[in-house]
Amino acid sequence: MQKAPHILVLMVALAAGTASAEGTLAGTTITNTASAEYPDPTNTATTVSMPSNTVSTVVLPKPGFDVTFTGGTTDGGTQNALATTTVVTTGAVPGQQISTPYSLVNNGNVALTLNLSADTTGSAPGATVKYYLANPDGSRGAEITTGTVTVPADDPATVDNPATPAVENDEGLVKIIQVVTLPTDPAQIDSTKVFGASPVATVTGTQGADPLTTPGNGYASGATATEEDKTAGTDLQFMRAEVYLPVLDNNPNGAVTTPVDSAGNPITDPAAVPTIVPVLVPTQVVGTPGDATPVISTSGYTNPTPVTGDPTPGGTPIAQVSADEQVAYPKADTNSTPDTVVFTNSVTNTGGLPDKVQLFPALADGTPDPAYTYNPATGEFVNATTGVTVRFLDPVTGAVILASTDPANPTVAQYPTLTVPNNSTAVYRTEVTFPDSDDSAAVPQYSIPVGADSLSDADTTSNNTATNTILPPATQFGDSTAAQGADATLAPVQVVNPSGAASDGSSAVTTDNTAVFPVDAVNNGQYNDSYTLSGSVTFTDAVTGALTTVPVLYYATDGVTPLPRLSSDPLSPDYNKFITPVMAPGTEYKAVAVVQTPAGTGTGDYTVSQTAVSNYSSTTVSDTNDIVRVSPTGSVAVAKFAAKAGVAAGSDPMYGINNPANYTATGQNGAKPLETISYRIIAKNNYNTPVPLFVRDTVPANTAFTSVAITPLPTKTIYRIGGNTGTWSATAPAANLPAGTVIDVAPDADNNNLPDNLAPGATLSVDFVVTVQ
Repeated sequence: MQKAPHILVLMVALAAGTASAEGTLAGTTITNTASAEYPDPTNTATTVSMPSNTVSTVVLPKPGFDVTFTGGTTDGGTQNALATTTVVTTGAVPGQQISTPYSLVNNGNVALTLNLSADTTGSAPGATVKYYLANPDGSRGAEITTGTVTVPADDPATVDNPATPAVENDEGLVKIIQVVTLPTDPAQIDSTKVFGASPVATVTGTQGADPLTTPGNGYASGATATEEDKTAGTDLQFMRAEVYLPVLDNNPNGAVTTPVDSAGNPITDPAAVPTIVPVLVPTQVVGTPGDATPVISTSGYTNPTPVTGDPTPGGTPIAQVSADEQVAYPKADTNSTPDTVVFTNSVTNTGGLPDKVQLFPALADGTPDPAYTYNPATGEFVNATTGVTVRFLDPVTGAVILASTDPANPTVAQYPTLTVPNNSTAVYRTEVTFPDSDDSAAVPQYSIPVGADSLSDADTTSNNTATNTILPPATQFGDSTAAQGADATLAPVQVVNPSGAASDGSSAVTTDNTAVFPVDAVNNGQYNDSYTLSGSVTFTDAVTGALTTVPVLYYATDGVTPLPRLSSDPLSPDYNKFITPVMAPGTEYKAVAVVQTPAGTGTGDYTVSQTAVSNYSSTTVSDTNDIVRVSPTGSVAVAKFAAKAGVAAGSDPMYGINNPANYTATGQNGAKPLETISYRIIAKNNYNTPVPLFVRDTVPANTAFTSVAITPLPTKTIYRIGGNTGTWSATAPAANLPAGTVIDVAPDADNNNLPDNLAPGATLSVDFVVTVQ
């Protein structure tokens, strides 16, 4: 009646991973002595007991053993194969140590030394498997380095108390822990790999031919016994480790539902994530005429806080051009220091587990771009070739994000690291500092693919990449060249005749009043733009000295079609500003600059000042060394008047010169012998340049020379007799020189004994008196 409850207890113990003793311990001697019991014939009231001899029997070994999951999970069946086992660890990461508790159970009556090994059939290579003794509290104890574990036979006289797990009274049970360490080599572990192992125990027999003399462990000497004497491989306990597949989405700025900062803390300030709003970017259609604001409205944002070094007043607009790329369109500034644009990016983790994500400039294959040198102390990536510096910043504090040093990271972080909880989006800023534009040559665009690499996989390869692109501006403007580009150092000279007719810019001749300068406006930047052209020349009037500023007019390449004006109001300061068509990056527009010279402009070289301003980027480039050369034009008029009383001044002009009062050019006049005839000779300089002028007259027939004088009288007068063969002298000619004598007269204020220059529009008046013979 006591056996059934005892059997029930044993069955319960076996299900809990305990040993079930197979009877009396081997080596136990069973002795038995019989006796004969009878009444003493001599005294029937007394019973006599007569013992027999004692017979001894030795209990022989009856071995048996098994390996089971600690905790009651059934072994064998589906657990016999890696692919079908139900003991599965998901989300395993490189280097992870996966512990599985097992029990080595001695089901026999003799101590057994189990040979312990791992079956890794179906497991990817690279993992290591080790076995450890389990401490009473279930933690990992000493490593089993010999590959063998001795499991005593369970003494049926002792029963383990499950209520006191720290005290193990189940002698036939040894608890162990299998530790599978996953590889960290990217070539050996990725999300397609599966790892696992099952402990395998065998016993090598030690029983001799005569078990009474050499009982051993009950197994024939040299034989290999398997668990529960089953066919090898039919009673296994596999565990499987499935490698974590990071699921990251690295994006340009956009709406996010569960934003966190770089440390994984929820972002409570909405301003930390820029709102997507309409922004104006320079993407107007190439060739659009007369557009001084060549922008199109699109969805985008500007940085929520001012950025030091941002060249665009109010912040550079950034537009998302695809799911994985955003583009910044900075304007130009007036300094030459490097410019800075700050992008907002985000990484969303939907892999099912928290993740650590490192950021770096990446190549197309997702690996770190070797052109950048990373400084772990400052968090800066520097490209020595392009001059670009990249830093990643926390969206809340603005602090530079550095590489994580957390020893719990599955793999070692090499670059700035984000903490991204599952189903959350980590927001970060990408600060890009780049060289200020040099307008002498085309500037490149700066594209920075940002790799987001999970530390939960073994490689250093981006799991998802977002590209931040900067399109900087640059402009050339100046005199046209055959090849693409302009040369502001050239100083072309255009000769004009201020008295000539006005023309357009279709041809350049020296006989009209129009100077023509072919110019090139070159878009050396990386986005579409148009240019406002303006210029002026200040001319000097030859006669009055008054200054007149005239605008430069700009025509299309044909020199005939005027470019559109910035304003149609002639009174507006923008009226004489002209707009090129919208130009694509890397192209030029050949315009014609036209200067119409006012009539009466004095001879000389006049500098043309021209400026091109890019309408979006505000880049300003000047060309200030073109020359309008005004050639001499005009004539010298000479009128001779004879004295006659009563003639009003200006009533009898000649050759555009008014007669003085009491002088006539055409009226009848008379004189008696020995009376004098007074002449007034007036020479006028109608050239636009000073002319060294003297007056020449010849003593008329039937007269003799009386006197000659300049009026008004200059500081010095010089004379010459005999025409060009004579010599200039300050001595006045003597009276009574005969008819036919040639007499020259001129002022000599600079005392160089040569006639002085007569200014444009000025006159030289000479009184010449002769006596009638």
